[in-house]
Amino acid sequence: MQFFSRSNITNFILSFAWLAIPASGFADDFSSPNVKIREQMVRRIDSLLAERWAEEGVVPAPVAKQGEFLRRASLDLNGVIPRASEVRQFLSDERPEKRSLLIDQLLASPRYASHFATVWRNRILPHEIEMEHLREAVGLHQWLRERFARNLRYDNLVEGLLLATGDEGPGPGLYFRAHDLVPEKIASSASELFLGLDLQCAQCHDHPFADWSQRDFWGFAAFFARVRSPDNPRRDTSYRLIDSGQGEVLLPDTEEVVPPKFLQASLATEDRLQSRRMQITLWMTSRDNRLFVRAAVDWAWSHLFGRRLVVSLEHVDELESLTNSQLLEELADYFVDTGFDLQELLRTLTNTRAYQLSGHPENTEANSPDFFASMLAKPLTPEQLYDSFLVLSPLRNDGGEPGGAQLGLGSMSIDPRRMEFIRRMRSPPGDATEFRWGTLQALMLMNGQLMDHLTSADRSRVLGALNTPFLTEAEQVEAVFLATLSRPPTAGQLAACVELLRECDSQEDRVRALGDMLWAIVNSTEFGFNR
Repeated sequence: MQFFSRSNITNFILSFAWLAIPASGFADDFSSPNVKIREQMVRRIDSLLAERWAEEGVVPAPVAKQGEFLRRASLDLNGVIPRASEVRQFLSDERPEKRSLLIDQLLASPRYASHFATVWRNRILPHEIEMEHLREAVGLHQWLRERFARNLRYDNLVEGLLLATGDEGPGPGLYFRAHDLVPEKIASSASELFLGLDLQCAQCHDHPFADWSQRDFWGFAAFFARVRSPDNPRRDTSYRLIDSGQGEVLLPDTEEVVPPKFLQASLATEDRLQSRRMQITLWMTSRDNRLFVRAAVDWAWSHLFGRRLVVSLEHVDELESLTNSQLLEELADYFVDTGFDLQELLRTLTNTRAYQLSGHPENTEANSPDFFASMLAKPLTPEQLYDSFLVLSPLRNDGGEPGGAQLGLGSMSIDPRRMEFIRRMRSPPGDATEFRWGTLQALMLMNGQLMDHLTSADRSRVLGALNTPFLTEAEQVEAVFLATLSRPPTAGQLAACVELLRECDSQEDRVRALGDMLWAIVNSTEFGFNR
């Protein structure tokens, strides 16, 4: 027999278009007290976007195929691809409400809390801090995961982080430690994360493109000037924080003390019953603080759609389209009215037609990210890649059993292999839809230990399940595609793969050929993106 190389298989698999076959099915029933309110908001979102599409002459992409939607929602809400058995169940389900039921199931899964703990840990911490303070980074992940599992109100989640003392155990205090307890660093980070404002320029001078002055920035930073750590910051213990009675900030290059001042508001008054940190936290997380509410909604939208709803939260009325600005304001009102319920916000957005549009538009106008007329492609994060590989084929510990960190729950367990993979695959910060990997990351994916385990006939769980005489060549090929891409192969892909399997002279050659097919698919653009 003339055996085929991985490069040959890659070429014929990737030469076919990304297509899926419509089907049906999934999930148990879940109930919610806000069904009518949610349905009204879903219709409102789709109505506003449809009006803009009509005004601009934009034809939106068709609704995503079932497998495309299943994979998208699973990655966005649980951080991993679905298992092959879940794909088969969903595709065979004929209930018209199966997508809503799937969303409910994903939000109720333990994977949801783990995934969003990972997402938020990455938002909160500079990447290098995790390795330097690993125990506290693990603690922060566990702290976040517990709160997402309880669906703690978003305002209370932010309050808990900003008012951390260390009594909660190792974790949330790392946010302050990561910024060296420097007031201006904390202020710059907190304003960007929780208010959607980039105040860094105002640290040295009045902001050239916004209303923020240098005094505004330092007045905001003054709220964090009295946060202290009584412990040696180099000790590997729970990082404790206190609010002292002293500590001020000075206007740069002067001896002038800048008193604490709320942004777009008045000076703060001294309060013996409330620390400065308590004052700014209560102000920031107030239901009346539109900056806080808008930033939360805009982040949730960008997590699901790959792009912020508005380009700038500082110029919503001047720079944004009327539709997007109006949608932001109405979603902000909805978020407040539903009690800062982040799960309910995510459930609402994922039930919209806009979220369920295909990532393969039939016209170029729908590709414009400003219209949200098709789903943008988002590269998988290192965590999503690693955990999805484990869904396909869990690694084994020395005892031959699945390791505790290999359960695919997106946990921050201290697994050296996972940590090393994420460290080496981490791309620099940037647009969520921008592919920023280089040659080293590509080589690691193609030839690394994890890939070798996934595609080796004697270690891969996927290949082990396929190595049976009871499956036809077509069934084997279909199983590979369902497990990796959550869809059956196209007619052309199926024919080409079956032909290659039939050319094999032995069962050993066939398993090796299936391994090469698996290698080609998981190194393809379609597998590496969520769309």
